[in-house]
Amino acid sequence: MTGRPPSGAPVFGSVSGAPSGVAAAAGPPTPAVEGVDADAALAKVIVGLSPNGVLVTDASGLVRTFNQALCRMVPLVPDPIGRTPIDALPIPAIAEALSPGRTDEAEFPLHVGRIDLLVRVVPLGAGLGRLCVVQDVSRLRQAERYRQEFVANVSHELRTPATAIAGFAETLLHDPELLAPPAVRMVETILRNSRRLTDLFDDLLQLARLDAMDTPPPLQELALKAVVDEVFDKHAAQAVERRIRLVASLSDTIWVLAHREAMQHLLGNLVSNGIKYTEAGGEVQVRARPRHAGVIIEVIDNGIGIDPTHHERIFERFYRVDRGRARSAGGTGLGLAIVKHLAKSMKATVEVRSRPGRGSTFRVWIRGGESGGASA
Repeated sequence: MTGRPPSGAPVFGSVSGAPSGVAAAAGPPTPAVEGVDADAALAKVIVGLSPNGVLVTDASGLVRTFNQALCRMVPLVPDPIGRTPIDALPIPAIAEALSPGRTDEAEFPLHVGRIDLLVRVVPLGAGLGRLCVVQDVSRLRQAERYRQEFVANVSHELRTPATAIAGFAETLLHDPELLAPPAVRMVETILRNSRRLTDLFDDLLQLARLDAMDTPPPLQELALKAVVDEVFDKHAAQAVERRIRLVASLSDTIWVLAHREAMQHLLGNLVSNGIKYTEAGGEVQVRARPRHAGVIIEVIDNGIGIDPTHHERIFERFYRVDRGRARSAGGTGLGLAIVKHLAKSMKATVEVRSRPGRGSTFRVWIRGGESGGASA
C-alpha cells in the first residue's frame, strides 16, 4: 500500500526516545530542556518535509519512526511502529540492511512497481539503531536511459557511413597507380581517420550496452591461458605492424570466474593499449598468479609510461594523458573506461602502476575458478 501513511499509525515515533508525559511529570521545563524539545520538533519538521523517504529503527531493530514520503514510495503495513522491518516493510533487501546486528553502511538500487529507488542505510551510533533513506531516482534513471539510447542510436547510424568510407579508401589504395602521389597520401589519411571513427563508434556502442545491463553477465570458470591466447591472436597483426613482441607468462592451470566475451574485451583493450604506447621493438607481457582466493593478472609493457598524477583519472571516459599522442596512436579515450566497467561487472578490480619512461603495469584481481584459482 502506497500513497498515504498507514491508517492508525503515527507518522512519527518519539524522536528523543522518552515516553510521552515524562517532561510534564518532572515539573516546569528548564531552558536546556526547552532547547532539546525545540531541536526535536525541528527534526520532526525537517524529516516530515523531506522529499526522501526516511525510516529509523532502534537498537533492537524495531521501527521507531518514518515519514510520509516513504509511504509514497514503498508499501508499508498499518501500524508499522514497533514492528520489525520485514513485518513493517516486506522488502527483504531493506529489511536485511536494517538488521540490528549490522554496523556497516549499505547502498543499493531498488525497483518498486514503476519507481526506481536508491536506498541508503547507515548506523546512527552505538545503541541508537539504523537510518534508512530512500530516494526516488526515476527521473534520473529515465534521463540516463534516454542518453544511453541516443548514444547507441547515433553511434550505430554513424558507424555505417564510416565503414563505407574506410572500404572505399582501402579499394583505392589497392591500386595506387591510379592516384597521383599527393592523392595517395590524402586517401591514406581518409582511411586512417575513418578507421579511428569506426573504433570510436564501436567503443561507444560497447559502453552503451554495458550501461544498459540490468544484471551482471553470467560468470563461468575459464582457463585464463586460452583467453590470453585468443586475445594475442586477435591483436597479432597490430603487434607485427608496430614490431611489438607479445609474451604470455602464465600456467595452463590458472582458472578464473569470468564472462568469456567480457574477459576477452578487457584483456584485449589492455593489450591493445600496451601495443599503441610502446615504441617499436618493445614488448607487451601478460602474466598471472593465484592470490587471495583469486587471480592477479598483469598486463605489462615497456612503453612511454604514465605520470602518477594521471593515475586516478585514466579510467574516466575520454580522459587522455597526452591528447596529441593519443590521436596519433589511434586511441578513442574510452578503452580504459570500458576496462573498468567490465571489471566491475565481473566483481573484479583494476589498477595501474606506471612512471614516465618506465612502462606501465595494469593489474586486475579477479575471482579464481575452483579448477585452478587458489589462495597464495
